[in-house]
Amino acid sequence: MSIDEVWGGMQDALAFAVSRIEGDPDPLNDRERADGNLYVMRIMTAIGESSTLTLDPDHPAFLPMLSSVRYLGAAGPDIDYDVAAIRPDVLYRVSGTRGDASYVGIAVYGGAGESGATAIVRSVDVDEILEPDGTFAYEFSHPEAARVIVRQYFHDRRTQSRGSSTIERVDAGADGAPAAGYRLPGPREIEGRIANAAKSFRWNAQLNQLWTPELRATPNRFVRQSADDIVAAIPNPDVVYATTWWRIAEDEVLVIDLTPPDTHYWSLQMCDRWFQCFPDRRSSINNAQAVAEADGSVRIVLSDGDPGVPNWLDTNGHRVGVMFFRWLHADPEVLPTCTVVKRADLS
Repeated sequence: MSIDEVWGGMQDALAFAVSRIEGDPDPLNDRERADGNLYVMRIMTAIGESSTLTLDPDHPAFLPMLSSVRYLGAAGPDIDYDVAAIRPDVLYRVSGTRGDASYVGIAVYGGAGESGATAIVRSVDVDEILEPDGTFAYEFSHPEAARVIVRQYFHDRRTQSRGSSTIERVDAGADGAPAAGYRLPGPREIEGRIANAAKSFRWNAQLNQLWTPELRATPNRFVRQSADDIVAAIPNPDVVYATTWWRIAEDEVLVIDLTPPDTHYWSLQMCDRWFQCFPDRRSSINNAQAVAEADGSVRIVLSDGDPGVPNWLDTNGHRVGVMFFRWLHADPEVLPTCTVVKRADLS
């Protein structure tokens, strides 16, 4: 394949991503159209950086997958994700300091198939391997390993310090000798990276058609999802999810009622129809931020602008999207319920 053909594939992927905006089944207003095109720009930024930086599995390094522009695939504003590319059947060590995040977990994933599905092949809650001095080390190897993600959950980023982690290959190479030093990629490898980036571009652009698209037909009704149910989304194995598409009219709000299970961390995150989150808007709330009733129940209102209640998320002009509850080390007996009411009738 020539370099022109390789870049042609990237151009086709870009055109496909743009087509997913105007081609969405639900009508678009100006705000939704603008954020849809912002989503395409975010994909370009994330794919471009991840394809050009730390891709040497013999000398791996973590790439932070969240920044001011990369909130894709329902990535949570409370969560830091550090990702590294790895090889199958190779021994690696992830080590570092825990910090005081609410949760730190390591998950190893297999290679993705055509549908994007990727199995969780190894995982650990860092608290299970933590040393008294706050450090940890985790060694792993698996015949299907392709990447590893370190997640850190925060209740309040202003007061909690982030931990640090590094990854290294600790065994010998396939020929029994230590892995050679880092080498610059050649022309064929760069062409391969561009081709893979184009595939990733297309996958991200159609994520809302791969991840529970059937739920769009029955909005405002949560369903429980385990990590095994949503492997295409690269989930956290320590979390049970509750998911729904949400839909409200211009004069409506969505009232969400729940009695949270006993867990150290839960959160509700609102995304737009492309599974894009906006940390600079009021798009998520966790159990440390939510105001509970005397009986422990919580009511959250999804609204376009402040509805005058303690717990609310801002649709910012959107009329349809997706929402995710995350329950850490817990599985609620009763899922949250949703009620659509007129904004004027909210009390």
